[in-house]
Amino acid sequence: MNLETKLRKNYVNFRGWSTSRKIVVIESDDWGSIRISSKEAYEALVSKGYPLHKSKFSSIDTLECTDDLIDLFAVLEQYKDLSDNHPVITANALVANPNFECIRKDDFNQYHYETIEETYERYGDPGLLKLWLEKGIKENLLYPQFHGREHLNPKKWLRLLRGGNQMELDAFNQQTLLGLSGSHTLKKDAYMAAFEYDSVVHKKEIEKITIDGLSLFERLFGFRSKTFIPSQSKQGLYINKVLVEHGVCFNQAGQFYEPAGNGQFKRHDRYWGDKDKFGMVYWRRNCTFEPYKDTQYDPVERCLEEINIAFRWRKPAVINSHRINYVSRLDKKHQTQSLCLLDDLLKGILNRWPDVQFINSAQLAELMLKSKL
Repeated sequence: MNLETKLRKNYVNFRGWSTSRKIVVIESDDWGSIRISSKEAYEALVSKGYPLHKSKFSSIDTLECTDDLIDLFAVLEQYKDLSDNHPVITANALVANPNFECIRKDDFNQYHYETIEETYERYGDPGLLKLWLEKGIKENLLYPQFHGREHLNPKKWLRLLRGGNQMELDAFNQQTLLGLSGSHTLKKDAYMAAFEYDSVVHKKEIEKITIDGLSLFERLFGFRSKTFIPSQSKQGLYINKVLVEHGVCFNQAGQFYEPAGNGQFKRHDRYWGDKDKFGMVYWRRNCTFEPYKDTQYDPVERCLEEINIAFRWRKPAVINSHRINYVSRLDKKHQTQSLCLLDDLLKGILNRWPDVQFINSAQLAELMLKSKL
């Protein structure tokens, strides 16, 4: 880690709420969302010359399957902290996906969705939600929190389809979400940011979608989400009022981007325990474990170094680690390598800090609330 990165990491950690406990939280976005529907879909789109290789999310990210959860649980169950808790992944989940057939019937004029339970069934994996509920949640191995209703902005996506964007139309025919129009950047034509808006009417539409998504989350998982992170870290401040009114009181995205008009964004940087006028409290992801990225450094050693900085400032180590690392429909080798590295990371954490505690994001929220922020 170079000096500039070290300074930035220390800056993120030195302000705000602190604790003497050595806490590790692993936050993983995008669970439940489709991306590339299958290897066949990927190959069909590549054969048309589309640059799916430009983003890992369009080349190896896809819906999780039962085997993915089983493989992930096998790694997590090998380890326990002093309180007898296994490491737990907070799975920031989307609860719906596009219903492609209904959208096609309406000539892209009306958006329709299916729940992730229906998506799992359509993918031939009807027992997946039950496994998540009866093992992932019950044993605190894969604990869901709210990431949005779906990982796309229906208004912007349908506008591209109606406008005849051939790449997106071909992806639609493969029941795939590419999002390559704006890559995964802050470009104005990207549509993967569900909470981005371009008008007052659009803001109201997103409010309704959010309320519907929170209701679906509670119905599917059996409880309300206490925390939230917006897709691609883009959101307006106004949506926090809606979230707080429906039980979400903590935002994992201490750094986020607010639409400012004309495709521009205002960056917000919140410190640990910062609270806004709606009562939303923030924390920061201060560590990264993303084996899917092509990097020049060892993801395990880098993450351990970041955890050390967090603990030095008496902050929980909140590790950013997307679902893309742990899914196998498109690239089993990549998933296997990521799980081996996760195993090394967990082993390294327990060796260096034997008094560590593994908790999920909802438990971190409860801990912060008890400290009377």
